[in-house]
Amino acid sequence: MKRKLKIAQIAPLWYPVPPKGYGGTEAVVSKLTEGLIKRGHSVTLFASGDSKTKAKLVSIIKRNLFSLGVPWLYDSYNILNLIEAFSRAKDFDILHTHIDVYDPIFRAKSQVPTIATLHNPFWPTKKTKTGRWHEYKARVLIYNRFSKLPYVAISNSYRKQCPADIKFVKTIYHGVDLSALKFNPNPENYFVWLGRLTPRKGLHLVVKLARELGFRLLIAGKVASPENEKYFQKEIEPYLSKKIQFLGEIQSEKEKSELLGSAKALIYPLLWEEPFGIVMIEAMACGTPVIAFPRGAAPEIIKDRKTGFLAKSLDGIKRAIKDIENISRIQCRQRVEKLFTVEKMAEEYEKIYYQLLKL
Repeated sequence: MKRKLKIAQIAPLWYPVPPKGYGGTEAVVSKLTEGLIKRGHSVTLFASGDSKTKAKLVSIIKRNLFSLGVPWLYDSYNILNLIEAFSRAKDFDILHTHIDVYDPIFRAKSQVPTIATLHNPFWPTKKTKTGRWHEYKARVLIYNRFSKLPYVAISNSYRKQCPADIKFVKTIYHGVDLSALKFNPNPENYFVWLGRLTPRKGLHLVVKLARELGFRLLIAGKVASPENEKYFQKEIEPYLSKKIQFLGEIQSEKEKSELLGSAKALIYPLLWEEPFGIVMIEAMACGTPVIAFPRGAAPEIIKDRKTGFLAKSLDGIKRAIKDIENISRIQCRQRVEKLFTVEKMAEEYEKIYYQLLKL
């Protein structure tokens, strides 16, 4: 029997772990941390002071950065978090970082084995060469300097998109807690959209379809920036009605389970190559099929015509809405049980740790 490990999980500080509402990476770090503890490992979590965990919590800051109004790409506190974790490297068997960009600088000098999961695109995604474009280009150059370090991707789509010279040792999908997401075989008469309110998530297209086809739409999510607030005010808010309702941000797993599980389908027409899209597996865990464009990781998550539909156009989404009753809700749940559980995710990371430690 392999020995239990002393593991450092190093989270970004944008949101608490777990997040109270939106916060994809922090939610995954939380589930992985608790999953590893259940497997008997000793875990230290480097995260904001308002995090909640069964692990030992080490915090360089009392509150998450979003609550303090720190803008995106202002990474000084995240760098400090890496400094704190790596200064204690001798206390661990392995350090696992989830902070993009700066991790290789610390990992390259570490005497203790390390692994990093890349959650977000760190490369330019637009052609216009703005200041932000050059910042992201520099991030690619940082990774290219440390091409021998091992990384985990969260989807095969992410691996294909990544332009940096990176050594991906494995793709490990995110996992959800099935005990918190209840299967509902009998949905109500509405469709749902859940996520961060940003144009590239395609909510305005769902609103357009709801107005055109007349179906009931419930919207839940977070407005996380001034740009997103403008988007909401211009593209979404004017069209809210009795049939198209905005519920605000989901505050608990129970609330999320009820909202997703009671929907006929989650409509998720992404307008970018999203690396994963955890809301899709959350919906499917509740038995709710997903209708999405075949972008990013959606084709890896959705089994077309079995657990939802991969539609190539708005007309395709319209057809999927009409055919949604043909999807087996139990098959949606079973796909998550097979591929996307916390237990499977923790086990796969455990294998990577042992592999790196040569145990």
